[in-house]
Amino acid sequence: MLSKSKFIIGQQCQKYLWLKDKGIQITNIPDESAKERLRAGNEVGEEAKNLFPGGINIEYHKKDFNKMCEITKEAIRSGNSTIYEASFFEEGVFIRVDIMQKTPNGWNIYEVKSSSRLRSYHKEDATLQWSVLSKVKNLKLNEVFVITLNNEYSKEGKIIPEELFTFHPLTKFVSENLNKTNSQLHDIKNSLLNDKEPDISIGKHCKKPHQCEYFNRCWPESITENNSIMNLYRLNFDKKVEFIKKGKDVFERIPSEGLSDTQQMQLHAYQNNKIIIRKPKIKEFIDKVEYPISYFDFETFTDSIPLYDGQRPHMQMPFQYSLHVQTAEESAKDFRIDHYEFIADVDKDPRRAIAESMLQNIPKIGSIVAYNQSFEKNCINSLANHCPDISEELLALNDRFVDLIEPFRGGGYYHTDFKGSFSIKKVLPAICPNDERLDYKKLDINNGASASTAYKSMRNMRNDARLNIEKKLYKYCWLDTYAMYAIYSKLLKLLD
Repeated sequence: MLSKSKFIIGQQCQKYLWLKDKGIQITNIPDESAKERLRAGNEVGEEAKNLFPGGINIEYHKKDFNKMCEITKEAIRSGNSTIYEASFFEEGVFIRVDIMQKTPNGWNIYEVKSSSRLRSYHKEDATLQWSVLSKVKNLKLNEVFVITLNNEYSKEGKIIPEELFTFHPLTKFVSENLNKTNSQLHDIKNSLLNDKEPDISIGKHCKKPHQCEYFNRCWPESITENNSIMNLYRLNFDKKVEFIKKGKDVFERIPSEGLSDTQQMQLHAYQNNKIIIRKPKIKEFIDKVEYPISYFDFETFTDSIPLYDGQRPHMQMPFQYSLHVQTAEESAKDFRIDHYEFIADVDKDPRRAIAESMLQNIPKIGSIVAYNQSFEKNCINSLANHCPDISEELLALNDRFVDLIEPFRGGGYYHTDFKGSFSIKKVLPAICPNDERLDYKKLDINNGASASTAYKSMRNMRNDARLNIEKKLYKYCWLDTYAMYAIYSKLLKLLD
């Protein structure tokens, strides 16, 4: 049996679908962002039902697809004009329609997505739905739509569904692409009947529209090595695939002509097995920094459906910060490093509380150091919009930021273990090796996506469980800012 989700996978790559259908063990476990998309999809689907209230919901019965189809048919026969999760099985394909609404001209079909814009695979999804439904006996169809979130909508009081969502009419597109979809269905079904694994070469389909769960099965093991073409700084993914197919999968086999300065530096560091240090560029950065130094980092969450007034779909909501304050150089008599931390009450809008806490703890003078500062500055802009009475103080903080990524991305320091990335999780272990305090791998929460998910999970926990999560969040965010202090100290010592 072919489901809608399997069809989308089959469109992406028939080999991916074949492996999944045969129950082959996956090599790439979906990350937190993939799991969050699934949760968001369910949440948005439930909210969209308020666009068409009073409908009947077809409950999901695991492995009993015929029962769901029979309940759907009975709902139609009984005269229901709005049906949620209507289920149909035609010619080996099973689908569930998010929303069906009967009109004088036939049934309108609505597919609901948690995205804030219409994507190509959403349109293909709608075409599949139409293809299956057009085969259902005595079911007259009228129009088909994809519904997405309107990310310009700002909640004020009760959610207004008509303003929260955007309708995309797709009947014309579906009609023009129906034959193509039917042909794809035929090919995908045939591939699943074959006992032999499909022979499909690697390409951009390995990552789009979603990361393949068998990525490591198909790609060469060398992609994890420092000299892999996959690690070449800011090289287009399609270009990387092209190089690999031509056998130019490692640095030693690629031409140096046409590479950027950073790419040339990366190759030089690997070929000569040495760290590249350009002290003038490091000094140029150091000269911008003024004491006391505030090493600062936010953690944020997003909600597909806004919970608080002034919140938009998928809006970054700061809920936590860590702050290390270094009073002077380590060699100075008055050197001290203090730490401040904050996590907002998970049951309340976090913005006012986190903004006031920041202003209380960040020194009034000196540099504020962030790693990839645009994220922190954008969060502060958002807080300023939410808190107009203290917006001037908040926005003044943005004038004091310096970006710790600058000396690395600017060519002042390159280590081959960076693997073409200047993220703090690549830079830190390379520049400060063998320090257990600086090891993200030892943390239960060790990235921003899992921090966001963990914080949101606290909404449904008892106090003791919440405290346990809070401890883990504090440890993670503490390391983000202490890592910046450690990296900056290392840069200072290089100049000595």
